[in-house]
Amino acid sequence: MKLSVIIVTYRSAGYVARCLAAVERAVKATDAEVIVVDNNSPDDTVEVVRAAAPWARVVARGVNGGFAEGCVAGAEVAAGRYLVFVNPDAEVRPEAFAGLLECAERHPRAGIVGGRCITETGENDPRSWWGRPTPWSVLCFATGLSTVFPGRALFDPESPTTWTGERRVPIVTGALMLVARDVWDEVGGFDTRIFMYGEDADLCLRARAAGHRPMVTDRAVFVHPGGMSSSSLNKLVLLFTGKATVIRRHFPRGLRGLGASMLLFGVWLRAALSRRVAPPDAGRQGRPMAERGDWAELWAVRGTWRGGWDARKS
Repeated sequence: MKLSVIIVTYRSAGYVARCLAAVERAVKATDAEVIVVDNNSPDDTVEVVRAAAPWARVVARGVNGGFAEGCVAGAEVAAGRYLVFVNPDAEVRPEAFAGLLECAERHPRAGIVGGRCITETGENDPRSWWGRPTPWSVLCFATGLSTVFPGRALFDPESPTTWTGERRVPIVTGALMLVARDVWDEVGGFDTRIFMYGEDADLCLRARAAGHRPMVTDRAVFVHPGGMSSSSLNKLVLLFTGKATVIRRHFPRGLRGLGASMLLFGVWLRAALSRRVAPPDAGRQGRPMAERGDWAELWAVRGTWRGGWDARKS
């Protein structure tokens, strides 16, 4: 079997059927199995999945250990040479899986392949990939340059740019991500200490350190609203916990503490100017703009995210 499509759900009853209908159309062009892992949803997600996709294998877990842990549970029972992770609120186009597979087989050094995210109206959504966090990119965040000049390569280097065709990228979004099974096993898959947000960046950076070169292809198209199982503030806390984790793990050793401090300072600066500054990554995270007070609230709960996932799991 070539592909194992893995979907992790949590309170996804309201939208997972659309995801599964799109997946069913897409798997017709490939040799694939579909595995749905539910993280102990308190609603009727499991029943909705079984009714909408009787052809899928359902793994109903008794605990919600997070997105990464759910993906690992799916990978443990998967038989494919390639693992394809799809968010339950994403809708893939019929050619998406075939496009991912074709790119992966033509570029075996990639190891990880993502697609092209579009909006519901068909416009390019830049969240298909992300730049690597660096001391410069975090300094730009700390000083507010990334907010003043959003999307500019010099001052906002982590933000993606418009592209066509195929290209190598630092970080592929986990909303639609193909990982070769041998690469997954080699680098250890998603780190289950990361509950949600940051697991895709951590995996891609570990794969790059092992010599692989992740890519994206515009032949694998998907729509992803994003964040449908998280409240605005809760999502931001998870997001910044992931950011702190990546800095503390992947910055040069002598700069990790400084990088974390710059991230913290950037949030403080925006909290202090919260009446004039938009919420963190509001437009680029694919959600309607949250309340500007989210910066102040994020700063108020900084103790919950500043240490990253490793601190929260210790």
